[in-house]
Amino acid sequence: MPAGTFTSGLMADISKTKGVILRSPALSSQRARFALIHQLGHFLMRTDLADRQCTGRDLSENRRDTAHRKEEMQANRFATGLLMPKPAFLAYLEQLGKPTLAHLPKIADKFGVTLDIAAARYVELAQGRFAILIIKEGVIRFVLPSRSFPPLSLRPGDAAPPTVQLVAPGDPLIWTGAEVRDWLITSREVRPPKMMIQILRKESGLKTVMLLVNAATERRADEEAEKSATQSPKFGRRSSR
Repeated sequence: MPAGTFTSGLMADISKTKGVILRSPALSSQRARFALIHQLGHFLMRTDLADRQCTGRDLSENRRDTAHRKEEMQANRFATGLLMPKPAFLAYLEQLGKPTLAHLPKIADKFGVTLDIAAARYVELAQGRFAILIIKEGVIRFVLPSRSFPPLSLRPGDAAPPTVQLVAPGDPLIWTGAEVRDWLITSREVRPPKMMIQILRKESGLKTVMLLVNAATERRADEEAEKSATQSPKFGRRSSR
């Protein structure tokens, strides 16, 4: 479904005592549940509510740089919290272990949500320095970094790095080394982190990418760099007497 198409809507009276929620019949059951609760969030949170129509992009909005985006983000957080309550979600994460893309289908099935909605909640609450990107037809659709993940150089609408296209449906889900310059903003003054990548491709062509910076590996690299710096010989003129 294109991101800009109608998914759901809300019609409410001026006094905001009654309302009707509409949804597109093309939505999957998981997307429909989220869309309906998203509209309920609009109804409960807005005092000046009239009629409203939301697109697929609105249902994945996490920005707040405009009034419209902030309202959609708030409705999404309401729906996310209702469908995946934080205590229950964290308790389930404890059973799963370290971050991996293999967790996303399990989370989506457990809480009855779509893969992208599961990914957004996973990035928000799971421990670790990682990011998830969702790619369709070679174009990045969603970028979901954890709070501690380094700045990404890619944004929604950008072309995905060529290495992503090499993965075929059914390929095993494995960790491999990632080319940092393909994904992150780098600087000559700062050592780039050592990063791993997982890529999951569906038959539909949808690709989900996880980038992971391993904290233990980074600590060892920092220790080795510090040790090397302290042990480096220092050259200079001998003082004359």
